[in-house]
Amino acid sequence: MVSAAAELERVAELCERLDLAADEDALADEVLEPIADLLGAETASLRCFGVAHGAPVPLNIVSIGIPHGVKEAYLDRYFNLDPIRRLLACRFDAPQFADPRRRGAWSSERVHVPDGGYAQEFRRYRREFLLPNRFYRHLGFCVRDSARVLALDFHRCQGARDFAPLEHARAHVVAAYLHAQVGSQRPVATSPALALSRREKQVAEAVASGLSNKHVAERLDISVRTVENHLRSIFAKCGVTT
Repeated sequence: MVSAAAELERVAELCERLDLAADEDALADEVLEPIADLLGAETASLRCFGVAHGAPVPLNIVSIGIPHGVKEAYLDRYFNLDPIRRLLACRFDAPQFADPRRRGAWSSERVHVPDGGYAQEFRRYRREFLLPNRFYRHLGFCVRDSARVLALDFHRCQGARDFAPLEHARAHVVAAYLHAQVGSQRPVATSPALALSRREKQVAEAVASGLSNKHVAERLDISVRTVENHLRSIFAKCGVTT
């Protein structure tokens, strides 16, 4: 049996290696995978959200074990059903955890929506997106700074056991560390282009060459809605409106 001291030492050693400021290409290997291994998760994602024109917008998604088409479907059709949209409007000074038993609500939320509103949205989100993509057992938490929210989600497939109390305790320690890390980071003065993901750069270059959203979608083999989502993210990152 592992002692509490040994357990804390193990989690502390892992936390020291985590760096949310790492390049996008390194986040999966250097952040998501070590935490997923610690929690015994089969798939994981790190979603970065911001606010553009008063509305929440996904800026970036990094994942392990999740097909690219699933991420495109989330951006294209299911983000507007995701309960996390409500959390993005909240100010919180500690990590927030999802509670699947409460209609997908998060710990800082106060859900006072009549049946047919919030609950109906979450049931559809679960039925049409989560379950078909085998996102069954869920452990998720959010951390934020003044400008963005980072959501880390870990899943197990159908038939797997729920995350145990020890795994939840590990997640709370990791979440507290990452929340402190994000809060201590200062904005780095970089060219807006350097902040864009590879796909965002492709969209920006195509639009700059004069292509319409429809033609950009055809060139990159993505939907027009996904192009529009990428453009909103580009505008938010670059501080422009058109």
